Amino acid sequence: MQNVAVIGAGITGITLANLLQKKVNLTVFEKSRGVGGRMATRRAEPYQFNHGTQYFKIENKEFKNFLQPLILNKIIKPLEANQIEILNKEVIKRTKIFNKQYFTAESKMNSVVKYLINNNFSIKLLCKIEKIIKENDKWFVIDSGQVSFGPYDWLIITIPPNQAKEILYSNFKFLDIIKKIKMRSCYSLMLGFDKFEEFDFDTALFLEEDVQWLSIRKIILENKEYYNLLINSSYNFAEQNINGSKYKISDHLIKQVSDILKCKLNNYEHKALHFWKYAMSEKNNSLGSLLDEDFKIIVCGDWCMNGKVEGGFLSAKDAVNKLLKYI
Repeated sequence: MQNVAVIGAGITGITLANLLQKKVNLTVFEKSRGVGGRMATRRAEPYQFNHGTQYFKIENKEFKNFLQPLILNKIIKPLEANQIEILNKEVIKRTKIFNKQYFTAESKMNSVVKYLINNNFSIKLLCKIEKIIKENDKWFVIDSGQVSFGPYDWLIITIPPNQAKEILYSNFKFLDIIKKIKMRSCYSLMLGFDKFEEFDFDTALFLEEDVQWLSIRKIILENKEYYNLLINSSYNFAEQNINGSKYKISDHLIKQVSDILKCKLNNYEHKALHFWKYAMSEKNNSLGSLLDEDFKIIVCGDWCMNGKVEGGFLSAKDAVNKLLKYI
């Protein structure tokens, strides 16, 4: 079997590994300490935040079939929530969401990706690939500690386009396309409460504000209630405050939500702010995946499609279909 390296352990990378298992010898490299990418879960006992993807839509039949075991094993469930929309500090719409096309995690969003992992491929965490080298028609990948891994027959790169273009050779066939992809940024503020004056909604969409999204989730541990509040900034606010003080950004988001919802949020027991530099592609694409047969490299990711979870799966599926014609 041929040896394949996958760079990135988000939904695209792990889907690839799952679909290619037993067809190739495969190693996944991930710079973070855990898998999932933006399907992320942050724990700060007793609090727990799905601070990346909150939910996702299933439209594609293959994607639905792929996730069926996760539905049956209660890893994911249909989204059910009371949502409000706010414009000019006024609630303009209330919606009760229960749509069998929209799914969320039963508990931890990163459990979706973790479920797809098995012993048929290996994963190297905390391993940031900073350079790729081709020698005698074989690929070697070099991490931030200058450790070399290889040889590999094929490389599959699933990281955001801004990071992919940094390691690709200048004559990669699709480099110009990748350079044109723009990604948007977002701040995610996580607040944990022991006591909370409950809202009459679960999620809130803010229009034309520095805050874009809010969700509240109650969990019960040892008969005690804990409240996990997530506030996402707008893309514009995040990009205008990339180098801003985390303290000031957090306070600004808290104050804006407090003023709009007329509530007190300063009694939190836990606070953390995460910056998603590459949160979402600026526009939908229909690239599928980008295979350069001369280099034996495939570049793919949700940004190649619609920027969503399903887009990550579809890009991975497209990459697998193309690769199998060569191996």
